[in-house]
Amino acid sequence: MSNNHSVVKTPYLGLPLLKEIQSDPLAAASRFHHQYGDVAEFDILFRRIVYFFGPDAIRKILVDHHDDFEREARLLRIFESIHGKNVLTTEGADWERQRRLLAPAFSPKRMSGYMALMQAAIDNCVGEELPANPGQRASIDVDAFTTRITMDVILRTLFSHANSREEANQVSLAIRALSSQSMREFYWALVPPDWLPYPGRAAKLKHLQTLRRLVAAHVDDRVQRRADSRTQNDPAAADVLDMMLAARDGDGRLSTQEVLDNCMLLFSAGFDTSASALTWWIGLMATHPAVMAELRSEVDSAYTNHLDLAGIARLPLLNATIKEAMRMYPPSTALFTRVAKRDLVIEGTAVRKRTLVAVPIWQMHRNERYFPNPESFAPERFLPDAPAIPRGAFMPFGAGPRFCLGQQFASVEIALVAAHVVRHFELDLESGDELPQPFVDLALKPKTPMKVRFLRRNCK
Repeated sequence: MSNNHSVVKTPYLGLPLLKEIQSDPLAAASRFHHQYGDVAEFDILFRRIVYFFGPDAIRKILVDHHDDFEREARLLRIFESIHGKNVLTTEGADWERQRRLLAPAFSPKRMSGYMALMQAAIDNCVGEELPANPGQRASIDVDAFTTRITMDVILRTLFSHANSREEANQVSLAIRALSSQSMREFYWALVPPDWLPYPGRAAKLKHLQTLRRLVAAHVDDRVQRRADSRTQNDPAAADVLDMMLAARDGDGRLSTQEVLDNCMLLFSAGFDTSASALTWWIGLMATHPAVMAELRSEVDSAYTNHLDLAGIARLPLLNATIKEAMRMYPPSTALFTRVAKRDLVIEGTAVRKRTLVAVPIWQMHRNERYFPNPESFAPERFLPDAPAIPRGAFMPFGAGPRFCLGQQFASVEIALVAAHVVRHFELDLESGDELPQPFVDLALKPKTPMKVRFLRRNCK
């Protein structure tokens, strides 16, 4: 692979290239990197697209020059058609105000309060989905299990609501269908208006109704209870929804519609990326028994009645395995694009106004210049005494002002589930030692079912 900058000729308006990207965006970007170097430029349908593969350039885009870029308008319209106008789909002063009002709900102090809700969800789902008695074994579809558990976590922490298995299946089906439809719409030349018939429209509206009905019921009920002054000593007053309704600054509060739209985002997007990270982590643990044994020793020696934030911080190998899993299988790979608002130069490459810039997280996380033997699972890369990783080379939650608002929430949730699994179960992959191939469906998912055998340990 060269380190140069290539401008690639794209015949037929770049349509064959667009088809390649749409068919397998991970494989396409890997080919571009291998064939063209650290910067690859194309013209597709009269639009310039630039892939930057180096961490220095990526930090320039997301951090140093973040004011010179914006998110793609058509992408935001697609998400707005599902989630409404929230902290993901707005720009400028509106985004800044919403982000400022929402941030306190995810502070370390609030996280400590959410941990009991998270642990209750974990205990409930593990009790229903996994073997309960020592020596019992069951083969589990890992993606279905992690979806159920992370959905229960987000429902409890967002709304103080525990879901049923039937509700989880119904909502999961709706969100997965909406994710697939969104990926489909990404590659259309135009984003159709809501009133225009288009492929997938009827199913999209049906699944949207399922989600909006669920979210609106919780928001409307809470707004009414607060208006009736019945939330005094209410256990729900510690959840995210209550924090959102109470948040205020010099510009006022979030409107009820903004609360509803942000709940749609936090609910539908908040569990799927965490489920993806946990799915790949469980698969990697099932195929690396030596690491699992070492990790079990660490967790067993540190565990008392429960884990708090300080306890999670004292589990370096657990945290290292989670980071390494997210390096190899970054949950979010589809959203790291920006559009240049003006002409500028990024690491010697001229970027014209309105150019679409792609930040390929998968390829950067697997670049051998920054991660030797990148295809190997090596959690020691992230242990406290490991060599420093170049800034910008590892960013599963993004970087800059628009880094993932729920980063700490997701990290704590994943660590609690991972510690519970390590302490109570032995794992092995039903199909041997090869994990399924990944595919991009907003979150990174296994292309075929990942079946793992869970054997209940005899632990106190």
